Amino acid sequence: MHAFVFADLRPDVRACLDDPALEILLGELADRGWRPRQLRDRVGALPVQPSPAQDATVVVEALRGLLAQLSPQEAYDEELRRRADREEFERESALQPASAEDKARWVAAIRSGLTGRGRVSFGPPVRLRPDCSLCEGEAAYFVRRDVHLCGRCVDLLAAGEVRAERATGT
Repeated sequence: MHAFVFADLRPDVRACLDDPALEILLGELADRGWRPRQLRDRVGALPVQPSPAQDATVVVEALRGLLAQLSPQEAYDEELRRRADREEFERESALQPASAEDKARWVAAIRSGLTGRGRVSFGPPVRLRPDCSLCEGEAAYFVRRDVHLCGRCVDLLAAGEVRAERATGT
């Protein structure tokens, strides 16, 4: 991991960073969830110093500073925990539908406060189609303006069981 994290640095800076304590520091960072590529990017973004020793000091201080921060993985895990807690809270505090007894009680209370007529009956339903000319059922077929037939009577006429008389107009 040491070689990968410091691969972008100049060779003389890498030589100054060849320390077993730094390997332990990198191991601690890896244990906290830092990935080698994330460490490499942060080390590569550090400003260049006048000497390799100063560069190495800035790198070590920056890596120690990362120990005090949340790693990206820890921040992601924390965000997932917050979202799960928020979803659980929303689920627990969501409105529940009323029970059947409560609904009936509220409907009764509302109806008791209403005034005016109760149910209004409208009588038998209005037929939209005219009556059949033969059987007084509901006509489905138009023959002419004053003759309408239902499906059953059309079948009877086709079978020859009923005979329709022609009306002559005078």
